[in-house]
Amino acid sequence: MKTHWLKDIDKKYRNLILVGDVGGTNTNLGVAGEWNGKVDLLLEVVFDSATVTQFTSCVKKTMEIARESHPNIFFNLCCISGAGPVKDNFCKMTNQNWVIDGNEIQQTLGVPTLIINDFSAISFGLPLLDVNDPAQVEILRRPDGSTPEPQGDLRAVVGAGTGLGVGFLAKMGDRWRAFPSEGGHMDFADFDEDTKGFKAWIMESIDLVPEYEMCISGMGIKNVFYYFLEKGVLKKEDPTVISILREADANKPAAISKNAANHEGCQRVMITFVKMYARFASSVASFLLPKGGFYLAGGISGKNLEFFLKDSLFVRTFEQHCNPNIYRVLQEIPLYVIKDYSISLYGAANAALSLMV
Repeated sequence: MKTHWLKDIDKKYRNLILVGDVGGTNTNLGVAGEWNGKVDLLLEVVFDSATVTQFTSCVKKTMEIARESHPNIFFNLCCISGAGPVKDNFCKMTNQNWVIDGNEIQQTLGVPTLIINDFSAISFGLPLLDVNDPAQVEILRRPDGSTPEPQGDLRAVVGAGTGLGVGFLAKMGDRWRAFPSEGGHMDFADFDEDTKGFKAWIMESIDLVPEYEMCISGMGIKNVFYYFLEKGVLKKEDPTVISILREADANKPAAISKNAANHEGCQRVMITFVKMYARFASSVASFLLPKGGFYLAGGISGKNLEFFLKDSLFVRTFEQHCNPNIYRVLQEIPLYVIKDYSISLYGAANAALSLMV
């Protein structure tokens, strides 16, 4: 467990909100404060998701940490986002064997509690981002250096990490509304020789059409690596390949991307990954037309920006389309990479204020 105070809690905050972002790798909880419509993250507590056995105890511990420094603190709301489908204020985690029960949290802590999907939280966080702040956002410019101006309120986000998430957001009156999605589990569509072979290779092992999450995630990077290894693109006797194979599965994606700068085979893995990511994003964008902005979230894009930016690979692949009219539409969609990894906590606070106040 790691604890990080970002700002002091003072009397200016009108609402204090217990917030959470629960993923397959990390469980991030904290306290956010709202003042005149502005949201500040005050405290962040990070748990290793693999060590969590009962989630409500993590929320209780976060509250206790806040009260160690501020004994009289009062929480108005609690909003937790989880990586999995949400129904009746209950989330069954996709990549963990425990659950998030909003009713249990509310009864235990005595704080009104809302459970939302993790990408709904990220979606609620989008309006709080400053796209012109390079600490928060990287603009994916077109090959000529330009970027389209945002139009309208509809915004969308996709994010590859432990899994693959999708969300979108629209303004209803003076409030934002995020919509849940399990778009990361759509059937994978191949588009060139490498991805055609990769899809067939997965289908041989599972006897089903693979979903996008098997291809565009940390697991996806590992899967592409093993596919290229089996097809001879990567050599089993290569010292770099041997070193990656010795890593635990959870560490293989980072090892592959780390070696890609100087290793041709690993570089091909990452290029294939970025192209698959871009084609998936293009399909989502064609469906939603998020001209207010299309965002990439998750740790993989932020930590591997060089592969997205080099030769405008992501943008060029994103814009490829057989229909000239759709090609022009895709050119009008602003593209951003989220670099502020606390976006889900800000989003959870914004969701609580939009849906519970």
